[in-house]
Amino acid sequence: MSQEDDLEQLMSHIGEFGKYQLGQFLLHLLAAFTAGLHMLSLVTVAAVPVHRCYVPEIDNGTSISWNLTELTQWIPTKEDGSLSSCLLSDLDHNSTHSCDRWVYDDTYYKSTRGIEWDFVCDRRWRGALSQSMYMFGVFTGAVTLGSMADKYGRKTIFYISAVLQLVLGTSVAFSTNYVLFLILSFFYGIFGSAGAYIPAFVLTTEMVGPSKRTVCGITFQAVFAVGVMVVAVWGYLIPNHVTLQMVYGLHSLVLIGHWWLIDESPRWLWSQGRVKESVKIISKASSSWTGRGGAPSSAPSCSWGPSRAFRLPSYLKTNRV
Repeated sequence: MSQEDDLEQLMSHIGEFGKYQLGQFLLHLLAAFTAGLHMLSLVTVAAVPVHRCYVPEIDNGTSISWNLTELTQWIPTKEDGSLSSCLLSDLDHNSTHSCDRWVYDDTYYKSTRGIEWDFVCDRRWRGALSQSMYMFGVFTGAVTLGSMADKYGRKTIFYISAVLQLVLGTSVAFSTNYVLFLILSFFYGIFGSAGAYIPAFVLTTEMVGPSKRTVCGITFQAVFAVGVMVVAVWGYLIPNHVTLQMVYGLHSLVLIGHWWLIDESPRWLWSQGRVKESVKIISKASSSWTGRGGAPSSAPSCSWGPSRAFRLPSYLKTNRV
């Protein structure tokens, strides 16, 4: 019997989707939730509200005038009748010129990165670059963290990513300049939406039976979408971007206890030759969660090359690990 057949025979004792897999799956889903939350956090944190050029003759710095009759003397209008966001009228020369200061509508946002650093007009590229840096981080994480999880373990990479997700998600709120914000956004993308999500997804697919993997994968995507929707809820409730980003980042606290709550993938442990650890997890799943009468009644023999062989421990024949 091949090593793969040995493992499949063991995994069959815990079923396709028993109580143990359900418990682990629900814990893994929290990573999908935080990934969705972090993915679109910049939509609210760096939002650009309705804005117009600052008019010294009207705006005194403490109040905002939106009287169209008065403003149209200083700000040209678009074809639809709305005020231009980027131009001021030069009454002396009957021309227009770009402005370098803006007034923002504070109906929904009191402060955002877009307001702080003026992601408007000829500076719109700054906002686009911020989101691109985050997404480039997600891409980098997707390319690198999967292979790292193959080398160092799914659980290890999951937990490192969860801690860094919390650290980066909160520290990016206190970025003092645009360049630092870009750098933190890149690493935030690596660990915020890719880091914990990918190992969690793999842990689930390697734990459940083949017939349940499609449903679990769809559920992962659904929970990811819930995280995206929560972005809008907090964005509506919290008008200050520093507090808002802190709240987003602190959601990663739900992953910190996972080191003690989730198990490493038995399949990965088996592939690394750590058979005793793999068997121990499968035995725990069988005896403690499924209610199917405990561990396997017999254990297959596992060959490991011509020079050594390994027989699974006798404790598999009992209900105790």
